[in-house]
Amino acid sequence: MVVERAELAPAMKFSHWRRRWIQLVSSSSDAFLEVDGSGTVIEWNPRAEELFGWGRDEVVGRPVSETLLPSGVAASPFSPAIAGGGDGEGRPAPRPGAGGPQRFELVDRSGHTLCTEGELFASGFGSGRRVGGFIRHPVEQGPMAATPARADLHDALTGLPNRALFSSQLARCAAVGTAPGSVAVVLLDLDRFKAINNTMGHDAGDRLLVAVAERLRRVAGDAELIARFGGDEFLALFHSAGGDAEGMASAFIERARGSLAEPFDVVGGEVFLDESFGVALNTFGVDDPAELLSNAEAAMYQAKYRGGSIAETFGESMRIEVLDRMTTEHSLHRALERSELMLHYQPVVEIEGVATVGVEALVRWQHPDQGLVAPYRFIPVAEESGLIISIGAWVLEQACHQLADWHRGQEGPKGSIEVNLSARQIDDPLIVSTVEAILSRTGLSPEHLTLEITESALMRDASSALGVLRALKEVGVVLAIDDFGTGYSSLSYLQRFPLDILKVDRSFVEELGLNGESEKIVSAVISLAHALGLKVVAEGVETTQQLEVLRSFHCDFAQGFLFSAPLPAADIVASFGLPISA
Repeated sequence: MVVERAELAPAMKFSHWRRRWIQLVSSSSDAFLEVDGSGTVIEWNPRAEELFGWGRDEVVGRPVSETLLPSGVAASPFSPAIAGGGDGEGRPAPRPGAGGPQRFELVDRSGHTLCTEGELFASGFGSGRRVGGFIRHPVEQGPMAATPARADLHDALTGLPNRALFSSQLARCAAVGTAPGSVAVVLLDLDRFKAINNTMGHDAGDRLLVAVAERLRRVAGDAELIARFGGDEFLALFHSAGGDAEGMASAFIERARGSLAEPFDVVGGEVFLDESFGVALNTFGVDDPAELLSNAEAAMYQAKYRGGSIAETFGESMRIEVLDRMTTEHSLHRALERSELMLHYQPVVEIEGVATVGVEALVRWQHPDQGLVAPYRFIPVAEESGLIISIGAWVLEQACHQLADWHRGQEGPKGSIEVNLSARQIDDPLIVSTVEAILSRTGLSPEHLTLEITESALMRDASSALGVLRALKEVGVVLAIDDFGTGYSSLSYLQRFPLDILKVDRSFVEELGLNGESEKIVSAVISLAHALGLKVVAEGVETTQQLEVLRSFHCDFAQGFLFSAPLPAADIVASFGLPISA
């Protein structure tokens, strides 16, 4: 469901991205304060508490005039920015910060006057207008001198400006750059850096980050700032009074790609990197620094979602998609506690004799307003938000409990049950103990539980995944690699993983009987799996022709609409044991 921006509840506007901005200013070594259109303080960071002596709870919600203005002074330095104004011809008045740092005489809690300097920036319109300011330590009276660079505004590892300094500079550019397209933020993320870190060690990872930072410095060009955002993420800021910040950002991305394409020499050999880029531009009504950062991050994640190694620019379609995902995530938080999630089960059959040997458990979401929500709409959102950990544990427990009940009863499947594990669950340090606890509570024998992991989830951090799979194997469960053929696994890794079952992706199965190349691939995959001692399940079998081809290849099992669609537990019991037309 597409949700227009105006339809979002007020609480939704203070989203993950606004919270991320507040986290950034909270870590700033400069005092940061923000006031709304009435002059009431709405944000006050820890450094402001230190500088002025007022606690955040004492200041937020009060007029700024009650705390920071000297006695007898009525005009707040924030007032002109709040008022906005114009030139009478529809053009906005000059915005604060255009002339560089400003001087302010403010008072602390004890009444002492502090001579400070900083920049103010305004965002929003009408009643929603806000003004923020980064205020530095007291400076000496007299002519203003440049504030010296501070160690706490730079990243200790790479020497690049850190998030706090980038945030300050972004706020300043956003305040000055009123023309659409005059400000661009580029967020760069190194693809699969975690795997490099885990394989070669954190020291090697740190050296790699230092080398990346140095190359980005060399190709910075006309960037206002190159900064390290944190982890393996870097930021670039562009400001063009003529509104060509996008062109400047695009040129930088091409230079960065060319520079980072060259191999890096680190301990243990050469390393090649791929990068995903997200770009955000200021447009009419989108000039808030927090929103620009959030848009760049959303674009970067979209680039990674599409396979990585590309650049994405945040636009209107992406904005709608982000809002849709925000709404989905918000509703998904409530889905578990409101019992909106349910399981459907699809039979897995033995091809020779077409006998049911088990079922795969598949989660469904019965939304109170939208009806049955397709898994492709909410599973990626659950994965990105981390909700998949709790949802996955619920699915696992419900599935094991259901099969244990079927085993104890007279009707229903008596074989095994297959449950998918997501990449996030594989990374969860509690996954093994969670599986053990659920098996213990439900009384299901571990050999009747098959855990499916996608090929891409295994290969994104093969070393870490290998340790998890070995630990799960010790529990006694059966392990399957799902969607085989859609990822980039190598035979060496396939041999190392303690797998029992290989599931051929439906995209290959659907071409059987129609495409000779697909038949060659499926035949080769089945032969390979059997050579490695693995059983093979073909997914998405829908025709008798596909089934006959799989039989000729000696495939072990199959599942698909030819046998049954995924059904609720009661319907599976009702249809269980019926002959299948083949």
